[in-house]
Amino acid sequence: MFTHVCTDRTPLPLIDTTLELTTALVPVPTASVLQQLRTATAAQHRALEARLPLTHADLDFPTYQHIIQAYYGFHSPLQRSIDQFFAAQPAHSSLVQDPARHKVPALLKDLHAMGLTDAQIQDLPQCSELPVIDSVARLFGVMYVMEGATLGGQVLRRIIADRLGIDAESGGEFLDVYGRDTGRLWKTFLRQLADFDSPRHNAEVAQSACLTFECFETWLERAGVLNDA
Repeated sequence: MFTHVCTDRTPLPLIDTTLELTTALVPVPTASVLQQLRTATAAQHRALEARLPLTHADLDFPTYQHIIQAYYGFHSPLQRSIDQFFAAQPAHSSLVQDPARHKVPALLKDLHAMGLTDAQIQDLPQCSELPVIDSVARLFGVMYVMEGATLGGQVLRRIIADRLGIDAESGGEFLDVYGRDTGRLWKTFLRQLADFDSPRHNAEVAQSACLTFECFETWLERAGVLNDA
């Protein structure tokens, strides 16, 4: 099939064909689930980061408060969805179900610090179009986005403190929600993700992460906190 023949029926050398066949037999390393996640979400990550006004020079207190309200409107129903998954799948509760990862209490503290009452917080709109969590793979995709955002909060915390004078007691708890445990919790998550790494599931993990970014950006867009693309 790969043999080229001259007009005089003398076969051409098979060097090129043999090289192609040899190369085809060399297994191509499969990207890890973490590498696939980074590649799949890179563009969405950059786009959302560019549209969030948290790092912009004209950020003011009302805008920051609006953003925290929108974050609460996403994290609150998302945490309920995660809790429901673990309630239905108790065998998987050892994965990433760590009370230290719950971010809603920090958001509530920030909203109270910024002057909202319980009744006002209860009336805040909440996202109804969330990423589906019906498998461990999809859970890991969601958690990759949420836990990665927590790392970014370390940088944002310093920016907000410098520009608005906000610290953990005056509305900035969420940006440093893990405090000194940030590095430890991130490494724990990466170990759990690596243990789950499998060609059978990795595509689903990456798809879930992309959907999480999509849902989050759509929600922030509807909440009116994003700058124009």
